[in-house]
Amino acid sequence: MTPADLQHLLIERAPTIPGITDATKRDDDSPYGLTVTLTSGGKVWWTITGASGPAPASATTGDTGDADTTAVPVPDLKGSSVPVAQVEQALVATATSADDPSGGVIRADRYSVRPNPPAVRYGATLECRDGWKLFLSCYGTARPGRTKPEQPYQPLSHV
Repeated sequence: MTPADLQHLLIERAPTIPGITDATKRDDDSPYGLTVTLTSGGKVWWTITGASGPAPASATTGDTGDADTTAVPVPDLKGSSVPVAQVEQALVATATSADDPSGGVIRADRYSVRPNPPAVRYGATLECRDGWKLFLSCYGTARPGRTKPEQPYQPLSHV
């Protein structure tokens, strides 16, 4: 699964998640960006990057690795104040539940649930069966009524 494949998947399927009204390609220079709009009017901007390499050994043995990606629940994002970590969770759940035998996600590492989150506090590393490693990173957030990220690279905890 390439960055373009993940972008297309999320644009197609994220609006079916309760609380998400729209998912579109970002309107900037990011070729694989994503803007997610919630029913509250809040927005979360994401960047998708990736690197390809050899398929992981677990892809050929049937072992799904350390994380059971099928166990990621889709949260309900309806409400006036939604944690960005729940938007992250919803996107990861959508990506991991996609039935793609050639390039499906076999392992997901969500940043917000780490004891010491990295500089990109919200996002995930998705390891795919075909050898791609994808990085979903939150670029910024905006509360309802705003059209651009309020704090790029330092997203608010709720939108």
